[in-house]
Amino acid sequence: MKIAPVKMSGGLIGGNKLSLVANQAAGRPYALRHNQRGMALLITLTLLSLMVLTVLALSALNRVSAQQATTAVYQMQARQNALLALRLGLGELQQQAGNNTRLTGMAGVTGVSALAANSTRHWCGVWEQGTGAFVAWLASGAQTTSTAVVQSGLSVVELVGPNTVGAAAVNSEHSIAGKIPLWRTDTAAAPGIATLVGNYAYLVIDEGVKITAYAPESQPRVARLKPLLTGTVPGSAAGKLATALATYSSKLPNIISYEQLSLLPTPNAPLTPSVLQDNFNHVTLTNRMLSGSDYFSGCININTTSTIVWRSLLETYNTAPGVVPITSSNLTAKGNALGNGLAATNLGKMVNGPFSSPANFSVYLATVFPLTGSPTYIEIMAVLGPLLVVRSDTFRIRAYGEAINSLATVPVEARAFCEAIVQRSPLVAANSLGQKFVLINFRWLSPNDL
Repeated sequence: MKIAPVKMSGGLIGGNKLSLVANQAAGRPYALRHNQRGMALLITLTLLSLMVLTVLALSALNRVSAQQATTAVYQMQARQNALLALRLGLGELQQQAGNNTRLTGMAGVTGVSALAANSTRHWCGVWEQGTGAFVAWLASGAQTTSTAVVQSGLSVVELVGPNTVGAAAVNSEHSIAGKIPLWRTDTAAAPGIATLVGNYAYLVIDEGVKITAYAPESQPRVARLKPLLTGTVPGSAAGKLATALATYSSKLPNIISYEQLSLLPTPNAPLTPSVLQDNFNHVTLTNRMLSGSDYFSGCININTTSTIVWRSLLETYNTAPGVVPITSSNLTAKGNALGNGLAATNLGKMVNGPFSSPANFSVYLATVFPLTGSPTYIEIMAVLGPLLVVRSDTFRIRAYGEAINSLATVPVEARAFCEAIVQRSPLVAANSLGQKFVLINFRWLSPNDL
C-alpha cells in the first residue's frame, strides 16, 4: 500500500524530522543522540592528541638517543686521546731515562723556587750522568732548554691540582703541562682541510725523589734501615701521616696505591684527605730501585729541593743504631738548609744542576755537617750513603685528552684523565733504550681527582 506523505506547517516529514519522529517513537529524545555525537568527537580528539604526544615523545627520545650517542663518541675520542698521551709520555720516559747513563730529578734543582705560582717546580728532568748536560723535561709542550717552562703559544692544563695537593702553596705547588693539538684532514665537515679535533697532554712525575711510605721487608737496601717521614712538627700534615704510618705499619702491605693511604686512621682521628694532599709532592707509596735484576726499596734520589724530604732523610739517619743523633732543632734547620741551598751550590755539581753521584753530594753535605761539628758529614754518609741515588726507576704518568667539535659554540665536547705508575725493569727495551719500563698500576681519573 502506498502511503501519502503527511503535510505539516513545516512541510513534509522527512530527513531529520522523520528521525525525530522515529526517536520519539522509540522513546529516545533528540538531546541523547546529540550527546552521543559529541562524545564520539571528544574520543576522536583525545586519541588524536595521544597520537600527537606519542609522536612528539618518540621524536624527543630519538633526539636524546642521538645526543647520547654523539656524547659517547666524543667521550670515547677524549679517552683515546688521553691514552695516546699516556703512551707518548711512557715512550718519552723510555727514550730519555731508560739507560743507566741518565740522571733524573725534580725541576727545583735548576733553581725553580718553592712558590705557589711555580707550577713547573715538580717537573721531572733528565740529564746526562757523565757531563751533567740537560736532556729533556718529561712534560708535554716543555721547552727543550733547561728552563722549566711551557713553549710559548701553547695552552696548558693542570694535571696536579687542588684535589691532589690542596691549594697552591709553598711545597704544595700545582703542576701543569702544555696541550698538544691533534689535527685531521678527513673530517666530513671539511674534507681535505686540517681541522682541530682534540688536544692531549702528559706529565711524568719522579716518584724516586719522594720518601717511601712502605718499604717491603723483602727488598731492603739496608737491613733494618727504612726511610722515615719527618715527624718533627707533630701537628703538620707530614707529622700526622708519619704517625699513621708508624701506628698502622701492619696494614701497609695491603695498600696498593698512595691514594689508599687515606684508609689509614690516625690514632685520634681519621686521616683527612688534606693530609695526603699536603704530602703528595714529598711522599710516595713505594719507590723501587733497579740494580741488575733485583729491586730494592727505601732509596732516595737526592736530586730534590724538597725540605720535607731532606728533614725526613736526617730523621732516618737518627733511627740507625749507634749514631750520634741530630737534635730536633738542628734537624729542622739543617734539613731546610740542605733543600734550600741545593740548587745554587757549585760544590759537587754545577750551579742549577743535579748531583751525578752520592760521593759528589758528600762535598755539599760537608757545608752543613762539617768535620768540626757532630755528627759530621762522614758519619751521616756512612749511614745514609747506601740509600742515596741520583736517578729514579719509579714514575707516575698523568695524561689528558679532550675531544673538540670545531663547529660548536663551546668546542670542547669531552675531557678524560688517566694515570699510570710505571717501573723500570730488568727487561731490555728495543732500539738500545736501556731497561724497559713496565706498567704497575693504571686508573682513570675524574676532574675531582686532580
